[in-house]
Amino acid sequence: MANQLILNTACHLVMGFLGAGKTSFINACIAHFQNQEKWAILVNEAGQIGVDEKLFANNPEHPLAIRQVSGGCICCTSQLPLQIALARLTSEYKPDRLWIEPTGLAHPKELIEQLSAPHWQTALSLKSAISIVNARHWQDARYRDNEGYQSHVRFCDVVVINRFDGLDDSQQAALASWIQALNPHATLIWQSSHRFDEDNLGKLQHALQAPSAVLANRQHYQAFSLMGAAVRSPTRLSPASANPMQQDMDAAADQTLPFRYHDVQNGYQIIGWRLPADWQVDITVLMDWLLAMPHWQRIKSVIHGKPSAWQAMNFTPDSLDLIGCEPQTDNRIEVIFLDDSLTLDVAKLDTELMILFGQLN
Repeated sequence: MANQLILNTACHLVMGFLGAGKTSFINACIAHFQNQEKWAILVNEAGQIGVDEKLFANNPEHPLAIRQVSGGCICCTSQLPLQIALARLTSEYKPDRLWIEPTGLAHPKELIEQLSAPHWQTALSLKSAISIVNARHWQDARYRDNEGYQSHVRFCDVVVINRFDGLDDSQQAALASWIQALNPHATLIWQSSHRFDEDNLGKLQHALQAPSAVLANRQHYQAFSLMGAAVRSPTRLSPASANPMQQDMDAAADQTLPFRYHDVQNGYQIIGWRLPADWQVDITVLMDWLLAMPHWQRIKSVIHGKPSAWQAMNFTPDSLDLIGCEPQTDNRIEVIFLDDSLTLDVAKLDTELMILFGQLN
């Protein structure tokens, strides 16, 4: 019955390392291509609180259906969270096109193998798998030589290159050669400032219609058992009565605010907070506090600023995006750190944040 409900839904996998620009790419596609189609987005976040869904450009005339799978990479657990989210999203909304945006910490090969399972092949019409490459990241050998970073290029049909304006012609040629050495069959599309020129618009439009070769080549993989592995549970935090933020994840599940969690995944640390919506903060002061954190790799938030403006932050080491947004049900902040061995005084951070929001003197 579920397959009948979601049969032949056009589906895209949009991959890319942390801060590559996956959400910005999907927003550009919304602007260029959504038209009268009903689109749905399944976004997977490494963190527990879910910020990415607030960053999509939702046009009231053509609303999006957005669902989240938070708390770790969907390819690192059983298929159950992915299957439940996809089934609910497609059966309830019945989209014409579905976008899957995994976390930047995802393992593309494992995720592609999951989507190559027979029950997905009969349920979804799998179009081009797209990977986003941030050219500024590529210039840094810590990214370029990292196997996890390279895997996002190896297992895709299309590579979209953004933030390349600072590269000269020889550097752009070297980047293209590096991509082609990892994936000689990939189509390259250059995206400048969230826009595509006419040639690249044509390539992208073709990619939105073309079946995925990388997915088709893996149809022989055996499907993962839905009951064969336990769903990954979040890191538990020890309660501390002196600090109302330091609650365990059971409190988070009950939507008790405020709360904070702290997790380690694939060599990265993640810390996140959810705070009541009526708590307000000076956005500039909060930004300074966040940017002063050591070795951060990604900062995302939706914040109730003073006197009444809500703002969405999407920060990477090479771009700081701050835009107005609609009022939210709560404040959300999430920070991903590059080093899992970094010692973070989370209790001190909790206290400082409470002071910034005027809850402590």
